[in-house]
Amino acid sequence: MRRPACLRTLALLTATLLAGGVGAAEAQDPQVKIRGTPHDFLYGMSFEGSAGTAVGDHGLVLATRDGGQTWTRQPAVAGGLGLLTVTRSQGRCLAGGQQGAILRSDDCLRWETLKAVTDARILGMHMNARGVAYAVGGFGTVLRSGDWGRTWEVLAIDWKAVLGTDAEPHLYGVKVDDEGVATLAGEFELVLRSQDGGARWQVLHRGERALSALATGPGGRLYAVGQEGLVLRSQDDGRTWAAVDTGSHAVLTDVWASPDGALVVAVGVRTVLVSRDGGGSFAPAAAALRQGIHSTVHGTQDASGGSGGYAVLIGGSAGAVTRARF
Repeated sequence: MRRPACLRTLALLTATLLAGGVGAAEAQDPQVKIRGTPHDFLYGMSFEGSAGTAVGDHGLVLATRDGGQTWTRQPAVAGGLGLLTVTRSQGRCLAGGQQGAILRSDDCLRWETLKAVTDARILGMHMNARGVAYAVGGFGTVLRSGDWGRTWEVLAIDWKAVLGTDAEPHLYGVKVDDEGVATLAGEFELVLRSQDGGARWQVLHRGERALSALATGPGGRLYAVGQEGLVLRSQDDGRTWAAVDTGSHAVLTDVWASPDGALVVAVGVRTVLVSRDGGGSFAPAAAALRQGIHSTVHGTQDASGGSGGYAVLIGGSAGAVTRARF
């Protein structure tokens, strides 16, 4: 039986509990860099180097060119529809959201709204350096583009063969590597992979809770986060997965891993969890950083502190972006 469709983050908030855990992971100099109205909400964020784009409710688009130190609010796009995800690659951007909306931009500033190929909400997108992109969303929606998002095809997955039921799971997270290998995550703790452009899919993991996001690290490390404080980690490129005891029962909505593999940050409802050992263990960030509903996180190399660490950008409620150094 179909469930009512819902926004990317709000779909995961029904089981919200506050984060637990002992101790706190220290973040240096957390600062709110931009804040919108109380009704604004940011759902997605993507960076290439110091250039970043964030998207949210009512066609909200924010842009930064200095690693998130300053942000510019762009004119609203998509006819005011909510934008739930964004991805950047080679200076180009794709965004997706309500009613199957997909937008593309060759400079991440001027946006073109494409003709929708689905009416399902687009909840996750990713594009590789060769212009291959995937979009995932409500009721098992999977779309693929091979031309930087100019055109899209709908990929049909036999969900009964995958799940053994007629359920069509919402899909929230997607990554596609530069060889075109796509990995998806969603309800029922599903992690799926295709190595042939979406013709065939392999089930890498399955469970009971919903997964909301994926992140990739070096050396075949993968991370997935979701309901009830769930963090899954793979150290063999997704062949096997293990749950990490986070000490949290919060809904986790996004995760980011540093390129060197040491720092992993997961965010969610009044929750920021930090790992400094490649996702082996997590501690909650200080209370000041946990305030609000966080939907998206990304990190960049930090040039401001002179320490060679990372600047982590966290977005969500009130259209706010908080920047902290780790």
